[in-house]
Amino acid sequence: MSLLESLRSSSTHNLLIKEVKDFYRHLLSKGARILFSWVPSHVGITRNELPDKSEKSATEFLTRPIVYVDVLSAVNQWCHYQLQEKWNVDANKKHRLIKPVLSQRVTKFKRRCDVLLTRLRIGHTRLPHKYLLFAESPPTCSHCGDILTVKDIVTDCIAFNRHRLRYFRLSSFNLSFSFGEIPHFNLFIYLKDIGVLRDI
Repeated sequence: MSLLESLRSSSTHNLLIKEVKDFYRHLLSKGARILFSWVPSHVGITRNELPDKSEKSATEFLTRPIVYVDVLSAVNQWCHYQLQEKWNVDANKKHRLIKPVLSQRVTKFKRRCDVLLTRLRIGHTRLPHKYLLFAESPPTCSHCGDILTVKDIVTDCIAFNRHRLRYFRLSSFNLSFSFGEIPHFNLFIYLKDIGVLRDI
């Protein structure tokens, strides 16, 4: 009844009511005949009673206690979605190149290896960053002359191409390949062989 009264009213701010009125006028202009009717009760009309039962069952459900695990799961999913949205527009693109899709972090390595892997992923290791402690200039790669970074050591410097071929079967690849979601199983052996593992 309230809906019919709203449709009859000449002044309404409800966008849905305005949309219904516009559609109603459109149908009239096409020659359609439409009759709005209020049925005061659904009793005795099977197809009308079903929506009533569904509506009541929905309100009854809210009075029951909700299982904690279900609430926790829903909250976790919502939080993960929000974090992923922020991650997608994060200005720091180098981390997104390594891990484009966020997932729960699972530690599969010994503590020492896990620490080294985390340092590599964020790009802060002793070798390219210890100059900050001593207020020196950033170090450059002795082989290619570029500023020394984790990316240079792992993927770019041509001096290590032979080692990359040996351990990764590739001379060119991205950071995600070497220490992304599932790090390459030869990563630490490669770093040890080129002599930088102790400085990470």
